[in-house]
Amino acid sequence: MYKIKVYVAHGYYQYEVKTMDAAIAHGQAIMNSGVYRRSNENGDVEFHKAYKVKVCGDGLASEYPDTFKRT
Repeated sequence: MYKIKVYVAHGYYQYEVKTMDAAIAHGQAIMNSGVYRRSNENGDVEFHKAYKVKVCGDGLASEYPDTFKRT
């Protein structure tokens, strides 16, 4: 299983998908739209601005690691 974490203004939502391809596709789709859409416990649809998406799971490491520098 692969975990998707969608960071919004007040925290993050997370859910799991079964394949790496699905996880990458979900992450890219959310970042392309900039919006995370979900149904709350009442069945209402909520839209949240997505600030960051993390895809977590085995086999996702890049063969081209990068470093971050503050400017």
